[in-house]
Amino acid sequence: MSEILDLFISRAREVSIAEAAPRLGLILKGRGAEHAMACPQCGGKDRFALNTAKNKWNCRGGSTGGNDAIGMAAHILGLDVTRRAELLEACGGVLGETVPDGAQSVSEERRAEIRAEAAARAEAAARDAAVRESDANEFRDRELAKCRGIYDAADHQARLLAARYLHARSGLPIEAFAQSCHTIRLAPKLTYWHGRDERGFARDIWCGPALVLPFVDGQGQLTGIHQTWIDLGNRPKHRPLLYGLSKAGAAGGCEDRAGPPAARWPSPADFAAGVYEPLATKKMRGSKKGGLLPVAGDPAATRWVMAEGIENAAAWFAAELGDDADLACATFYAAAGDISNMAGAASRTGRFAHPTQTKINTKGVARPVMMPSPQPDPERLAEGFPLAPHVRELLFLGDGDSEAVWTAAHMARAEARARAIAPGIEVTTAWPPRGFDWAQVIVRAVRGEAA
Repeated sequence: MSEILDLFISRAREVSIAEAAPRLGLILKGRGAEHAMACPQCGGKDRFALNTAKNKWNCRGGSTGGNDAIGMAAHILGLDVTRRAELLEACGGVLGETVPDGAQSVSEERRAEIRAEAAARAEAAARDAAVRESDANEFRDRELAKCRGIYDAADHQARLLAARYLHARSGLPIEAFAQSCHTIRLAPKLTYWHGRDERGFARDIWCGPALVLPFVDGQGQLTGIHQTWIDLGNRPKHRPLLYGLSKAGAAGGCEDRAGPPAARWPSPADFAAGVYEPLATKKMRGSKKGGLLPVAGDPAATRWVMAEGIENAAAWFAAELGDDADLACATFYAAAGDISNMAGAASRTGRFAHPTQTKINTKGVARPVMMPSPQPDPERLAEGFPLAPHVRELLFLGDGDSEAVWTAAHMARAEARARAIAPGIEVTTAWPPRGFDWAQVIVRAVRGEAA
């Protein structure tokens, strides 16, 4: 009988996670390799995940995982594989077979113990989840209070510097800014925090004027803010030049220094070695997910124009204001903050290989770079910017200075998501010339330059 049982275990070890999953009651949706779901052992919504291509599984609730089907079965069934009877039962689950006759079976007492252990684990996981949610809620509340403080302190009246910045970057007339861009404020002295000092406190590396816009949800409530630091003397983007230590520099043990360039810092040698790198002069705080940045107009309008960045939305507003003032005044112009918030969550199925880009895997083999699905996740439509159902016409402004295939997949998903939220909506994407964004194109047109 021992030989039969050894063969039984050996056969189970050859079963892949993909083969075992349906035998264990796991439902794999779609053709993709990644699958997330509630854990049969500790619950949750998407704590349990498996990858059929990599033959790996993971449970965030139980902080466990592996690369074999037997271990996955043991976790799902609450079995201890160090006990031979329970190992055999896990193998039976993987194979979809009963354990051969004559093998030691799991006693009813042990089964009751397993059920009690599973219930205790589920209860502990629920307590841990409640604590994590409470901590996350407290953090969000504190962060939202800071966002409100920064936005409320920003000046709504003396906004000439903000108007001059957007005029330089987008061609938006200063008068139009004053009349239509009511949510855009200016913080004359806004601190730029980056990294930690030797005591572990947040480090202040710059303080200067900045545009401050609110992220608002579908009810118009503030969920976060967008900050853009300004330096009109630093062309072409009119934002300050700040540097920080790169990953390569940190790995090399270089000085953790950050701020505006000094007389001998960063040095030409630092640049050549990639020790320091420019820092982003746009930052978001709070939550952008499910929010948008109002740039101009009234969200009650039935026509919306949506861009990634503030400058592109302002540039399109300026162009339409010059071409058709009535149309511009009847349109709501907004920004999503980034392309992911504009496109929303991707479907778990529909990923595709980039036609030209490849990467070398751990085995030294070139594999195609996978692109996100152009279709939205129907269960997560709320995760993108809030599109009101009354909108009848939506124009997306694409960017021509990002990777073309990746950007196209996102914009296709943005269009599909819009149609799912507002059936019957007319939605299109306007693309600038390759290598440019709309703000660059429109400003050059205003100045009589070719893009």
